[in-house]
Amino acid sequence: MKKRIVSILLVAAMAVSLVACGSSSSSDSSDKGSKKETSSDSKETKKVTWAQGASGNVLVSIAKDQGYFDEVGVEVEEIPLDDGQVEAVRTGQVDIASNTGTWQPVQAIASGDDLAIIGGFMLTGCMPVIAREDQEWNSPEDFLGSKMADSKSRYALFHDLVDEGHDLDKEITFTEYESDSEEIQAVLKGEIDYATIGTGRMYEVEHTDGIKIVTYCSDVTPNYSCCRMFARDSWVKENKDTVKLLDEALIRAMCYFESHREECVDLMVEQLNANKEYVEAYMLNEHYRINPDTVKNIVMDNYNYMVKVGGIENLDKSVKMEDRIYNDLYKEALDEAVEKWGDEDKDFYDKAVQFYQENNE
Repeated sequence: MKKRIVSILLVAAMAVSLVACGSSSSSDSSDKGSKKETSSDSKETKKVTWAQGASGNVLVSIAKDQGYFDEVGVEVEEIPLDDGQVEAVRTGQVDIASNTGTWQPVQAIASGDDLAIIGGFMLTGCMPVIAREDQEWNSPEDFLGSKMADSKSRYALFHDLVDEGHDLDKEITFTEYESDSEEIQAVLKGEIDYATIGTGRMYEVEHTDGIKIVTYCSDVTPNYSCCRMFARDSWVKENKDTVKLLDEALIRAMCYFESHREECVDLMVEQLNANKEYVEAYMLNEHYRINPDTVKNIVMDNYNYMVKVGGIENLDKSVKMEDRIYNDLYKEALDEAVEKWGDEDKDFYDKAVQFYQENNE
């Protein structure tokens, strides 16, 4: 029997989406959650506010649920935000955000904003590229000459084409839609050839007849850096110890995630009040890869790509992007985590150290 196209209302009711999240800032909350460190209060609990996107951050949820933040002396308050995460961090509405991709925070930093990258969340999203069932696809070269629901900001899909000398604006017709569900319908109707779909729409993709997944962003570019964890640069400089403690807890949470993925699905289902099958569709997919590592080399490659395609309108040449990626603090946190908990899962921590060396040094 032909599968039914999944109802958009069902997906919306789940209130889960893995696209950028945040909300407008409040003028009277510029210092909310921030706590400068001094020698007199270094042993006190550090309080941090974190932008909670509609999809949440499973590493934060694990660290809370397992008491990892408590153990390192950090209290994290998640503030629901659906739009404008970069602005919320920039204005001090929250201290940290981690669900808004790589392009936006890097763009803001390059334009001179007081922001910095202190870690990561999704290393790669579970982001499929779909087409009609009769559409052929063999490599990114097949995007050339096509109509596509995406934009040139998609480093994961297009950076090799740009390196080969292709002009994306002239060789691909990009079209914007209000939602992934509209993109799916546009593919079915033949209005476009391909569409890149967000992580949180895997359930809909899997239950829609007439389309197929031709590739994933992470098949084209492994470890492309999906979502970075960022904060105000000035805040980081004043709260370096807190940043390290947060990273320690998140590294440990990643270790837990890798050996308890099924349990983590249940944790997020409860937190997000979502349908379990909906969450399983992306969280149990091998393309959903999370990692708190800063992946400095990959972020720098993203930045260089952005410059090539004109993705930074007001480039501030005084900003050194490499100085706004705090991989040194992350490495200190990783070393501490290895010392404290390395015996709990030696294989995991050995791989985490190797991964850092390959992607930051």
